[in-house]
Amino acid sequence: MLSLLDLLNHYLGFFNVNSKLKGRIYSVMALAGDAYIFYLATQYMMNKAYLRGGLILLAGLVILYFAVINIVYYFTEKTVKWDISPWLAKYMGNKPEEGSTGAQTVAFVPSNGVYAKGKVLPATVSADADMQAELKSVVEQLQAQHLMQEDYGQLSPEQQLKRLAGTDDVIYANEPGTPLPYYRLEDEHNGLAIYGGLNEMFAKRLGRITRVGLQKTADAQKEYDLYIATAVITGGPGHERGRSGLHTVVHPYTLKVELAYQKRNNNEHSDNK
Repeated sequence: MLSLLDLLNHYLGFFNVNSKLKGRIYSVMALAGDAYIFYLATQYMMNKAYLRGGLILLAGLVILYFAVINIVYYFTEKTVKWDISPWLAKYMGNKPEEGSTGAQTVAFVPSNGVYAKGKVLPATVSADADMQAELKSVVEQLQAQHLMQEDYGQLSPEQQLKRLAGTDDVIYANEPGTPLPYYRLEDEHNGLAIYGGLNEMFAKRLGRITRVGLQKTADAQKEYDLYIATAVITGGPGHERGRSGLHTVVHPYTLKVELAYQKRNNNEHSDNK
């Protein structure tokens, strides 16, 4: 059965299968394999090999316990009070990583102003390899200056598990995100670009705005004057819900940007022609 599970895991690695679906497959296979273990235990008992049959039966009961736990976890939104998986993970060395580095965090307030929520839209940001490299460099600078808090938003492992219950989401170490100390928009020949960094002196191009809300950037610019309201770094190391607790993942850093908008005064533009 272990060889079959190993073979299945090998082949599933070729496909983009999320952990929840993979867990469901393994849980069903564990139940099927456990049925065979109970069959073997019964045969040994019938042949009066009570010790061997009893040990196999005990192993089958243990496997059945964890299989039922997994079935509840992967096929429902419920939890089981008598689940000992987190306790086993704790004492077998599979502890969630601590987000805090122990360094003092310096607080700062970006000075790009405050906008009314009704006048702000989320923007879609794209980045090529060079922009992603620049963003990673900015993250390293923020970490060196202790400007990136990495304590999972001060959420305990239990609180993280509760928030992640029934989802495939990730809670990043810098939850809820790290604001860029400095950022600005620049209107370039190929669209709106985002520049940012520790300060204006070291600002680099970190991304390009492709959509504003549901509109393409070019269409939005025809109707509105756009201003950058927030620019927050997300991604990097994080936690997702695993079989026996929190599982550590690492994703690329990305920018979450919001733009403030104001209706263009087309008459004013036409008068200036």
